[in-house]
Amino acid sequence: MLPASAYALDPTRPPAAFVTAAAERQAPATLHLQAIFRGAQSARAVLNGQSLRVGDTLADARVLAINTNSVLIERDGQQQTLRLVAPIITPSQVRP
Repeated sequence: MLPASAYALDPTRPPAAFVTAAAERQAPATLHLQAIFRGAQSARAVLNGQSLRVGDTLADARVLAINTNSVLIERDGQQQTLRLVAPIITPSQVRP
């Protein structure tokens, strides 16, 4: 007689390690644009808590451009624009 736990296993199911690895390859990491900092010389974007410049990579995405309210990334040969929901800080205005 086999124990009851032996009947609970599905012999046609792939090993758990294989299923996890395949799922990680298929689902690209979700990137969240959290902030954009622009200075006189350069700009930085905060994606998933990491500060990045143009040319930097995070997960499988490369930063192509940092604009006022958006960031252009390239992932798997496809370009995608990440946008801020609303500007947190507006540019200062010089008054005469």
